[in-house]
Amino acid sequence: MADYITTYTGIHMIPSEPKAEDFQIDDIAHALPLICRGNGHVKTFWSVGQHCIACAKEAAARQLPDRIVLACLLHDAGECYLSDVPRPVKKEMPDYQSMEKTLLSVIYRKFLGSDLTEAESRAVKEIDDALLWYDLENLLGELQLGKIPEIHIGLSYEVRPFTDVEEEYLELYYQYSGEEMPKTVCIEELADEFEAMFDGWSQFLNKKTCEIISLPDADNDYADREDEDEELYDEIAFSDDYVRLPDKYELREKNVMYDFAESVGGNKGDRLFSALHGRHPYRYFKDTADRLDLLQEYYDFRFASYCSFAEEWCKENGLKYHHKKRGGKTR
Repeated sequence: MADYITTYTGIHMIPSEPKAEDFQIDDIAHALPLICRGNGHVKTFWSVGQHCIACAKEAAARQLPDRIVLACLLHDAGECYLSDVPRPVKKEMPDYQSMEKTLLSVIYRKFLGSDLTEAESRAVKEIDDALLWYDLENLLGELQLGKIPEIHIGLSYEVRPFTDVEEEYLELYYQYSGEEMPKTVCIEELADEFEAMFDGWSQFLNKKTCEIISLPDADNDYADREDEDEELYDEIAFSDDYVRLPDKYELREKNVMYDFAESVGGNKGDRLFSALHGRHPYRYFKDTADRLDLLQEYYDFRFASYCSFAEEWCKENGLKYHHKKRGGKTR
């Protein structure tokens, strides 16, 4: 078995020999929300990622420098590669402590430019200890003695989707690092494009801006190509910045219809299956779904299928993506 671990973004890194290029903020932001605090011995799932976000927000609420806010966000990043070890166990593991210290030092130098000073480390530890006090009280129901630490943020221990925590972690990182957040593809907007596709048109996504461009095909009898369309086609043909979206054939809507009919089942499902074996199956299927009062349910099913297809397509093309939050705001 290999001595390295494979990260979320596909990096092979050796925890005992960390290098700056081994660490990507996307790996850290993805892994920490999936690791439960306290080895899972908690009333409800509360991730290391949520803890780090709370620490960063507390540092910001105390009006500490951006560098300390980032340090709080990153202070448990070594657990992405070494796992979370409870303090009573960790103190009996000097080799683990040494490896964790080395990892964290490289992480701080990579993302902050230098390791923490003693004063900065104390500031981070004070916030970490304060939030731990509340974690123990609320997640384990363990009565803590002594003075209650004062914090400046509201704490909610609600269970959140992993992706929400991951995206909030990234948002905080880019907010306080000064780096520009990379453009990402919105899965729901991409699925909308899939649903709106027409024959005779081709769609292309600009990988740098995530803008989607629609251009008429050469054999489109209903739309003439303008000079600017020709120029765009030439630009796309000789550039690595664009990737063509799948066409209607590749989306295989008929397969989606079969899957929907199977999910409906019973007599209604049988009628939907029958509609797919007649003339004009696409139209007949939707007419049948409408008569069965299932048309909107089918459209919702198709949209969810296209969202899943969009995710796989993004992964195959090495594109970063996000989902749209409830209420229409991207997350």
